[in-house]
Amino acid sequence: MKKIKLLSLLAFVAILLSSCYMTKKSSDYYGIETTSSKKFVYVIDISGSMEGKAETDLQGNVISSVTSKTGDAVGNMVGGKLGSLVKKQTDNQLTKLGKAKKELMPSIRGLSEDSYFTIFVFENRVKKWHKKLVQATNTNKNLAIAYLEKLHSGGGTNISDALEEALELAGAGTTDANAELGVEVIFLLSDGSPTAGKITNKDKIVAKTAEWNSAKRVKIHTIGLGEDCDKDFMKKLAAENSGKFIDK
Repeated sequence: MKKIKLLSLLAFVAILLSSCYMTKKSSDYYGIETTSSKKFVYVIDISGSMEGKAETDLQGNVISSVTSKTGDAVGNMVGGKLGSLVKKQTDNQLTKLGKAKKELMPSIRGLSEDSYFTIFVFENRVKKWHKKLVQATNTNKNLAIAYLEKLHSGGGTNISDALEEALELAGAGTTDANAELGVEVIFLLSDGSPTAGKITNKDKIVAKTAEWNSAKRVKIHTIGLGEDCDKDFMKKLAAENSGKFIDK
């Protein structure tokens, strides 16, 4: 009985501690500092594989298959309703999407109030928290955290459309060195290769992105999660756009 009570207490404490990242502040995103720039777009993969689900295209065809058993052992050890809660919490925390949130939320919290940002997420389609950059006020940061907390995965991996639409926010400054630049930094995070969107050929995406960002004034940093991520593709995207590649 004492052992069960101890496990339950430890599980409860673990849940509380795991939520602390929602209130932390960070001056970087996956080690890339965010203090020298003021205009950010976070572009986040929410395709099915980010939570261990089979990915599907727009027609519902399965394009990859992934399974996840994370959290079962912890949930079974605790048992009961609390065990189910712990399993769910553990699974959420340990998926690639969960890990991405744990890095992103402190980064957003750490943005200075004179910064501007938005969040784009992509699967088969691109979805936008805000269509334009908003000021990094405490209110907007809280709203962004709430938006991220509710995100779930599904669908394919539409990298090309996500990059194109993020770069459109930068305006004429992407091709004209004398024009105002609406976006200074794009963080692109993905765990796979492109499977959806107008362009799925990786070399063409690299070439087209270089065309969209021909003045190379927008830095595109790429973060690759997991073994299935095409690291060479993500490295090229970053290298062609004055960015860094982070292998996670």
